[in-house]
Amino acid sequence: MNLTEEEVDWAYQVVFGRPAENDDVRSFWTVNAVDLRHLVDSLVESNEAIANRHSVDGDVVHDLSPAIQARLVPILRRLRPHRAIGAEKIRIGRDHDGGYVMVDDLDGVQAAYSLGISDDVSWDFDLANRGIEVLQFDHTIARCPIEHPLLRWSKLGIEGLPSDDAQLDTLPNILTRNAHRDRTDLILKCDIEGHEWEMLSHLSSNLLDCFRQIVIELHVLNRIKEPAFLDAFRRAVHALTANHRVVHVHANNCAPYFILGGVPLPSVLELTLLRRDRRPLEPSDEVFPTRLDMPNAPHLADFVLGTFQF
Repeated sequence: MNLTEEEVDWAYQVVFGRPAENDDVRSFWTVNAVDLRHLVDSLVESNEAIANRHSVDGDVVHDLSPAIQARLVPILRRLRPHRAIGAEKIRIGRDHDGGYVMVDDLDGVQAAYSLGISDDVSWDFDLANRGIEVLQFDHTIARCPIEHPLLRWSKLGIEGLPSDDAQLDTLPNILTRNAHRDRTDLILKCDIEGHEWEMLSHLSSNLLDCFRQIVIELHVLNRIKEPAFLDAFRRAVHALTANHRVVHVHANNCAPYFILGGVPLPSVLELTLLRRDRRPLEPSDEVFPTRLDMPNAPHLADFVLGTFQF
């Protein structure tokens, strides 16, 4: 059967985000396309589509490699969200960018570690107002944006392995210096703009046991196509989920979606993890974003992650 010109425009809109160039193109496909599936498949394999796949700001944004899918999906399955039985969730921090959804399990917390703060300390300030001391680390700023008796800022950045840079230190060293290596009642928030991969690659899961909850932003996920980065991603996910389980996911809509190995993912993913001994946990079918979530960029729609199961 022949396609209509409206169907041809629909296929172009799906593949290229625009209608067909002109009536000659529409007429060609109404005669030569077997059906809509054939047309879409033909457009996907066109030179224009191939060029588009490989460049938004130079990054690969579309790749259907079965080999990448086979390596990626087992890692993503470790990030399946769980429900903490008997506990509610709360939002800590400001609306939109800077706020995070956590499990309401803050009683008895000894201290919170906030890695990377820049000009936003709303998460830190909320915890300080709950009586929790917050140890802040950011070497890119001259001072903490606000003052509070329970906020303790250090002009120090986080590295994976010790170096000669006096402005950087490892998380294990910092925990030892604060006599926290043997604690189990800490909270970690990490938003260090891509440096989390080096940090996580060199952390043992036992060290992360210090933290009953972990809130972390995972950046530049669109680099997973690189074999070395995919390996770093695997090591990081295994460290995070050895003794913790994901209890909340949210996509940062300030960065684009991409498709890798046939899997659509956000470039920046926010995770909340709870240590397994804190609550009974069961796999969740919760749909994300939730009512507690807000788009990081309020003028843009929030990314829909669904149940985030792979």
